[in-house]
Amino acid sequence: MRVVVCDTGPLLHLSEAQALDVLSLTGEVHIPKAVDAEMAQRDATWQTQKPKWVQVNVLALPHAPQAAAWQQTGFLDVGEAEAIALARQLTADWLLTDDAAARVFAQLLGVEVHGSLGIVLWAAAVGHLQRGDAEATLDRLEQSSLWISAAVLEEAKAALDKLFTQRSLE
Repeated sequence: MRVVVCDTGPLLHLSEAQALDVLSLTGEVHIPKAVDAEMAQRDATWQTQKPKWVQVNVLALPHAPQAAAWQQTGFLDVGEAEAIALARQLTADWLLTDDAAARVFAQLLGVEVHGSLGIVLWAAAVGHLQRGDAEATLDRLEQSSLWISAAVLEEAKAALDKLFTQRSLE
């Protein structure tokens, strides 16, 4: 089973888009304690309604001090730094983040990174979401607190078109 570590962004954005359950389809979903705390600050229901499939993990040595050092640079916030460190600690298959700096940093460390839009496209590609559901989820993500440029949203919708056109030809 795929091991996935998530920072606050995709949890928050997919939740706002009423699509949080899509994350449960990706594999074992892990978050560090800092992300759990950030979600509790942003969503009053998080602690009582946190999905059972989300596993909260504590960072071990040497990953905890690495995360603290990365956060102190000001390049990453504490949740992003802990999520990247946890991805390395667990040898995660995927790190999920919507933050550009976290994405670049994690990729430099050799971690495979995806964001909220990518998860929706993945779910459609593997058959977890039908075209209409995937497109509606993209539209709801556009209305969430996730900043999405018009060009990126159009690219995502074009990818959906291509995916479902290819599928209908098979």
